[in-house]
Amino acid sequence: MVPSKMWLRAAAFLGATTLFGCAHPSLREPVTTTISVLLPPSERPFWQPIARAYEAAHSGVRVDLVEGPQSTDLRESLYTTSLLARDPTFDLVYLDVTWTPKFVAAGWLRALDDSFPSSERERYLSDDWYAGVFDGHLYRVPMRTDMGLLLYRSDWLTERGIPPPATFEQLTADAQALGAPPERWGYVWQGAQYEGLVCNYLEVLSGYGGYWIDPRTNDIGLDDPEAVAAAHFLVDCARVHASPSGVATYQEEESRRIFQDGRAAFLRNWPYAYRLSQQAGSPLAGKVGVILMPTNIGGRPTGTLGGWGLGVSRYSRRPELALSFIRFATSVESQRALCAPTGYAPALEAAYEDSALLAANPFLTRFHGLHRHVIARPAIPRYAQASDILQRHLSAALAGMESPQLALERAAQETRLLLGPRHAARGGGV
Repeated sequence: MVPSKMWLRAAAFLGATTLFGCAHPSLREPVTTTISVLLPPSERPFWQPIARAYEAAHSGVRVDLVEGPQSTDLRESLYTTSLLARDPTFDLVYLDVTWTPKFVAAGWLRALDDSFPSSERERYLSDDWYAGVFDGHLYRVPMRTDMGLLLYRSDWLTERGIPPPATFEQLTADAQALGAPPERWGYVWQGAQYEGLVCNYLEVLSGYGGYWIDPRTNDIGLDDPEAVAAAHFLVDCARVHASPSGVATYQEEESRRIFQDGRAAFLRNWPYAYRLSQQAGSPLAGKVGVILMPTNIGGRPTGTLGGWGLGVSRYSRRPELALSFIRFATSVESQRALCAPTGYAPALEAAYEDSALLAANPFLTRFHGLHRHVIARPAIPRYAQASDILQRHLSAALAGMESPQLALERAAQETRLLLGPRHAARGGGV
């Protein structure tokens, strides 16, 4: 396989210390202190103003925004490779909301309690703050947040006199009533075998009153009746033509484009999809509503917590500068620089009172209220393996290779073998 250009650039950067050490002294640039972080290419342009503003305020310091792969999994692999080698290349670690337990358990991150004491947690959205806490210590400061939501064609529902669905049965019935396959579908979502499928399932699971893994005890709830019923809902959406049969191959963009093109009544996705639907020139402008996923009796409406934050590598040679940059990056001004042009939701509470940010994205006011209902994925060091187990068996159920009952029983059994005996887990708040 021929390496991609992004991989080649990243590999070249990881070897930069050796190469630069061999350069002739007369060819070296003036001495500066550099701190570096690996970012997705889609975000790097919006981090540039933050980095340049920090450099302007800190003479002799350079912030190197290294462009990595767009894939979250590939960036995690690059960070893992670097940190396993105790490589000081990346001073800062740009962490997905699920990475913290794994990276902390491996000993790769510095605790940030001294610089960000628990008294500061009220400055941030609560669930985002706690997503950076493990074993009673803070390791990740949230930068931006996200959550799963249900978007719907408010104009179509109004024409039929249909209220937004409050239960899964209503969602299925409304999707069937408003759909006209194959030209128009009722409900589209993310059913491909990847992390997005887990996020979708977790919201439905919560709505049925079930749970996946209790991180405090390692109890597994996947073979409970509520979990099986949640899997049945997803499988039945395609079976009764509420969703297209191809939904088992959809990720965010495939499902969003169907909705954006006016070919679906309901869409489960992230807030970015709503922002795109309301941009100037969009045929959906003013025609889209947003709610939490429905529930059944005994369940609660939720949206899966997403988002990104910054941690400090244990192998950084400049940890104090890295901490200083985190403080700068999580200011209201920096949150505005990142979130106003992108539509991302800030993690800082004060940002939701910033007039410039709200003018750029009025939906943030509504999002702030919805965010109180987020549900976090289990904070366990072996999260990636547990997620892979659940993905595989949910995909088998969607493909008709396993019944929902058998799929969840097998997923529960494999997850118990992965996590071992029940015990008091190390995660939790401060």
